[in-house]
Amino acid sequence: MFTRQNLKAAANTTSYERGQQYFKRGYVGKISRENNTFKARVEGSERYKVRLTVDRTGATYRCNCPYDYDGICKHAVALGLAVLQKFGSPVEPLPMPDTSEQALLQALLDTPVTTQLAFLTNLLRTEPRLREQFLLHLAPAAPAAASSAPVAAPEELTTIEEVSTEVYEALADLVFDDDALSEHTDYYGEYLHDEGDGMLELADEIICDVLKPFARFVADHLAHGRLTRALEYWIGVYEGATAATDPAADDYSLFSYEGYPARVLDCWDRLLNESGVDARLKTTDFGDAKTEAALTLLFDRYAQQGSPPDYFADLLADLTRTPAAAARLRPRLEAAGPPLSPDQAHLLLHTAEALADDALWRRTAEAHAGQDFGLLQRLLDHYRQHDDRPNLLRLLRQYREQFSHRLDPYILEHLTLADDESLYLTALEQRCRSTQSLADYEQLRPHWSVAQRRQFVDEQVERQRKAWGGSNPLFGAGLLVAENRAPELLAYLLAQQWLSSGGVPELLALTARPQPEATFDAVMERTEQALASSRGRDVYQRITSWLLALNEFEALRPGIALFATHLYTEYSKLNALREELRAAKLVKTERFGKTYRLVPPTPEDDELRELLRDRKKR
Repeated sequence: MFTRQNLKAAANTTSYERGQQYFKRGYVGKISRENNTFKARVEGSERYKVRLTVDRTGATYRCNCPYDYDGICKHAVALGLAVLQKFGSPVEPLPMPDTSEQALLQALLDTPVTTQLAFLTNLLRTEPRLREQFLLHLAPAAPAAASSAPVAAPEELTTIEEVSTEVYEALADLVFDDDALSEHTDYYGEYLHDEGDGMLELADEIICDVLKPFARFVADHLAHGRLTRALEYWIGVYEGATAATDPAADDYSLFSYEGYPARVLDCWDRLLNESGVDARLKTTDFGDAKTEAALTLLFDRYAQQGSPPDYFADLLADLTRTPAAAARLRPRLEAAGPPLSPDQAHLLLHTAEALADDALWRRTAEAHAGQDFGLLQRLLDHYRQHDDRPNLLRLLRQYREQFSHRLDPYILEHLTLADDESLYLTALEQRCRSTQSLADYEQLRPHWSVAQRRQFVDEQVERQRKAWGGSNPLFGAGLLVAENRAPELLAYLLAQQWLSSGGVPELLALTARPQPEATFDAVMERTEQALASSRGRDVYQRITSWLLALNEFEALRPGIALFATHLYTEYSKLNALREELRAAKLVKTERFGKTYRLVPPTPEDDELRELLRDRKKR
């Protein structure tokens, strides 16, 4: 039993009061009831799905909002109040029926046949899977010889317009809401609270139920050689699908990304593939007359557009694999353009290949290379394989700026400096900039003037100085070293974000070669700053890596050891820092029971401590 008292007890004061406001403002949508479960959408910062299930002891609640505090959320409170208003208080749970086999048999005996048939008819109408099983179960077994009989005579089948209208009306009437989607899975509750690809899979099943009969017609007509009739069904489904721009309801915005027609056609293509249509088209020669009739149907149907939609490009390619069929397609395509769409261009290339017409292939590829990089690459490969260097270089120069990101790797892989120095060096410079490759820079250096090299290095150094987090400063440092500008490394080092940049230890090693003492001073300063502003093992590991980088320099080792000892004693409460220093062997310690203690300093250490103290004062 569910009452207002149950609802108040389930929520804290704040949630209950806000739930009341939502209820009074009409934020609760249409309530659906299934046995003892009530479901509705409740408006909030978003539309949330809420369900309430009544039992003998009260009620249970579920909402997909992020609330995870004391009691139930305001959306559940709003739904509870709406249920009490609509169904009265208290809401009593419905008695659960006896579903045993004996009870079922008794119910059948007690129910009139007309009532049984009405219930069965309604159930089969709303349950596509059950309907299919029912029909398969009742269908009489066909004699073996009947498997080759035609589906129906062509004159008995519907026209393209009738197919299109039927498909359009069926798709436009589809509803994608909780009730419709839940019919297609026993695990709908899992999908309900995880609206990802699973919800689209359920929607695809609903769409496929509409399209399956039409896919069977296409498959059956093709199996019996009726190419034109199969194509009429195919065209009808395409036109009906593209006309149905939206379903009757899409509560979850399942089709907002790619659009409803595109999703429907994806389902249609999958059904055709599963029914063997694609394989049959790729392996069957329908003969000149049937192929000509199919081409005439497609091109006449879309004569006002100039040629069939790009959607039919793969179908046309399958139909025109032979030279004879390709010869029939070629004049139709040429009459349709220019300009040709990318799919039409690829279809004309397919025709040229079937006809072994190299001139047509090159002419078509040249005309459309600027629209499609894949086509441009095929043309480049063609000239390269035929050792046609002049045309290869002409295309690379023509399209290099337009497709630089893709063509630069192609140029560096297939060209040499001798082929075209300007083209090659331009591609190499872009790769050097994007990959920050010192090896590429070493290739570029001999071909650049001093001024060009200085300008490039200054640009890259400035770029690294402005970079924030995650950048690798080693490229800029390597450029400075390559140009004998090592004294600038210290300023470059100090401009980095040490706690977020990668490669700082390696940069320290480079900087310490010409300026060891100044680099050590920088490390001590940045370490103290880091410990004053940050905590955590990641910070301590970075500090340790800085000290280890300088510890490779013998002249700095005593000072590093002393500074590490200072850190160990000064920050005695930072256990993780002490662990990192011990693990790196930057401090001298000895085990004493379960703890560690520093090894007493030597007179030399005392002298170093004085030097360190003086350095820190400067």
